[in-house]
Amino acid sequence: MTNIEIEFYEKSNNILLILTGIGGTTKGFQNKYVTIAKQVANDYNFSVAVATTPTGSWWTMEENLQYVMNYLFARAKDKNFKVYAMGSSIGANIVLSFSYLFPQIEKILAINPVMTMNLHKIDKGVKNFTGKKINVVFGEKDPSCIWAGLLPQIDVLETIVLPNTDHIFKDNLQIFIDLPNHYLFYDK
Repeated sequence: MTNIEIEFYEKSNNILLILTGIGGTTKGFQNKYVTIAKQVANDYNFSVAVATTPTGSWWTMEENLQYVMNYLFARAKDKNFKVYAMGSSIGANIVLSFSYLFPQIEKILAINPVMTMNLHKIDKGVKNFTGKKINVVFGEKDPSCIWAGLLPQIDVLETIVLPNTDHIFKDNLQIFIDLPNHYLFYDK
């Protein structure tokens, strides 16, 4: 796990945790994670932790999330903090599969999870999640979108399909940056 990089933007005890896609950086393409961190800190008074998902993470997904959560436990001033978890691609698989192990995680935003790998772990993780909400966002042009119907049909899970959007949000970067505003920080 030592090759996981974490960038932490401290604001308050509550934290937005972002797990990148495999091989991603803490800054993201065109600094998208930096932009999200600044918006979330300013608009919602949350700290933000951006953690990379190293190559080979298919085999260590649970350990990756444990490593990052241990980091957050060490940083927390008050042990009663809440976490909103956001993941993209394999990062989405990680938050869907293992967030149930951490009661601090109240909401999940999973963006274009890779549905052709470890679906049994996603199924178990979603069914055992005790938090408030899971939003799974697929780009209409993402290869996994056709498998969205395989997600468990439970009350806290909502699936959203974005038209004309691919796996990496090519030409739709601002839509990606706005996803936490629409699917984590809202009241319905």
